[in-house]
Amino acid sequence: MMDGAGEGKDHVRIIEVGAGSGLQHVKVLPMAVRINLIELLESAGIAEMEIGAFSASRQPAQMADTAALCAQLGATPIGRIRAVRVADIKAFELAVAAGCRDITISSAASNAWCRANLNCSVTESLRRADQITERALALGIQVRASLSTVIHCPLSGAVAPAEVARMAAAFYTMGCRELSLCDTTGSGTPASVGKLLRACAAEVPLHWLGAQFRDTYGFGIANMIQALEHGVRAFDGAISGLGGDGHAPCAAGNLATEDLVHAFSELGIGCHVDLDGLLLAADYINCVLERRTESRVGRTLRASRSHARQHTAVCGTG
Repeated sequence: MMDGAGEGKDHVRIIEVGAGSGLQHVKVLPMAVRINLIELLESAGIAEMEIGAFSASRQPAQMADTAALCAQLGATPIGRIRAVRVADIKAFELAVAAGCRDITISSAASNAWCRANLNCSVTESLRRADQITERALALGIQVRASLSTVIHCPLSGAVAPAEVARMAAAFYTMGCRELSLCDTTGSGTPASVGKLLRACAAEVPLHWLGAQFRDTYGFGIANMIQALEHGVRAFDGAISGLGGDGHAPCAAGNLATEDLVHAFSELGIGCHVDLDGLLLAADYINCVLERRTESRVGRTLRASRSHARQHTAVCGTG
């Protein structure tokens, strides 16, 4: 069930983060498992994803083999993006040495979150990002930025939309190809997301922004629709709702890619991703991790298909 974008049809991009940061809070997996997951996601039509991370000092154990992973995967196929996160200029150099051509840099709109996760202030995180971006663009490497705590910080509380807009303008000036606004705790509502995007619209083009939502309070899809209505056309998703944040233990994982694809299909918006292929990838990683899917669509489709098979078996024996 491939969702396409025909002539004149609105379309979006989905950036899969489940194979990268989505695995940072689970057990360390064999490289073969991560490669299988990446290949299953790409077979389902995912053209852009995050596959790992580099850090010169605080590298998560789950991402420690990213260089070897990149070597095993080989050159990125034409038309696809396999990005890695880099925390600082030294991590960037490691990514370059591994042959990476697409990177993601991270920051947050909250000083408390920056200090807890990046060991620096917001100001310093922007300085690092500027340094990395300048070096990357000179080498022909594309840079995407990710900004956490755009609505609420689990360590310091509500975040002012004006502060997020100020940082968005900084990343835009640096030359980043896109900035993903991440609702780290899933505290956003359509009202607060709308207020945030209106503040950002005064500083940057909204079509340049991406968004990442969580379904902690059940507003994930509603917030996505709000962002769509404001002109955002790039959304981060994580297969089976993988993800989390050690500083926000009560927050849900990232909004499931399956739920995004189903919602876009129902809204008549193309994304070139096969939902059945995603369900296969989700079944694989959930089996490995021995977890239940966090995708509402995944749970519903599996239950309905199981019921249909049972009904067919009963009728066939009557």
